[in-house]
Amino acid sequence: GGYGFSAAGNSSFASTENTSNTATLNNTYTYKISNGTGSFGRGAQFGATVGYMFSENIGAELNIGYLLGSKNTNTNYETKFNGTYSSTDTYSGKMLRLTPALRFSVGKDKLKPYMRVGLVIGVGGKISVANSSTDVNISGGGVSTTTINESESTLNGGVSLGFAAGVGVNYMVSDKFGIFAEVGIITQSWAPTKALLTKSTTNGADNLSFMTTSQKETNFVSSYTETNGTSSPGTPSTALKMNTPFSSVGINVGVHLAFGK
Repeated sequence: GGYGFSAAGNSSFASTENTSNTATLNNTYTYKISNGTGSFGRGAQFGATVGYMFSENIGAELNIGYLLGSKNTNTNYETKFNGTYSSTDTYSGKMLRLTPALRFSVGKDKLKPYMRVGLVIGVGGKISVANSSTDVNISGGGVSTTTINESESTLNGGVSLGFAAGVGVNYMVSDKFGIFAEVGIITQSWAPTKALLTKSTTNGADNLSFMTTSQKETNFVSSYTETNGTSSPGTPSTALKMNTPFSSVGINVGVHLAFGK
């Protein structure tokens, strides 16, 4: 098990805050904008590896791992001439990863440094998106009206390919049992093929039952032809595929069990 930190992230994870003391009718604000960098590859990762050493120094292995991504957020806050508006978007990713790799090991004593390099195959990828916004409007008579909108969506489908490498050291407590620690890097992006809106409420009232299939579902494709007036509310909408970052640099620790000679 271990933890991966963001690498080659997406700068869209940002925060916007209205820092002006007053808001006017012509909507002239002063904003403080913070550009964030995040990757869906950031988070806890755990799994197991099986391998075979062809010689004392060279072997092959297959890792089956699972990424449980941490949350990334976008925030926005505005002071309007007649109230305030705030919103928060929260994103997190999950993925099952298969990593076939070559392993190079040195050392003949208990301490055995090693290096591994291989291909990452990501399956079962999923991104969860949650949005919450609060819009407060104050009328000329001083009456305040608050509108709270909440939504949740999931993106899934598609296979991702990437590369993985790591360096570490394996300490063999005995001939059959050891412990290891390593630093690893994964370079990977993923393009989901489907999006589904699973929740939409306004002040607690459900909106999904009044929405069409095209408003709730989206299919992501490499290219498509759009003709005005031919879209159907009873079928999913279409959009271009978008690559999302799942790269990370992390630390892994675990136990090493040796079989055979």
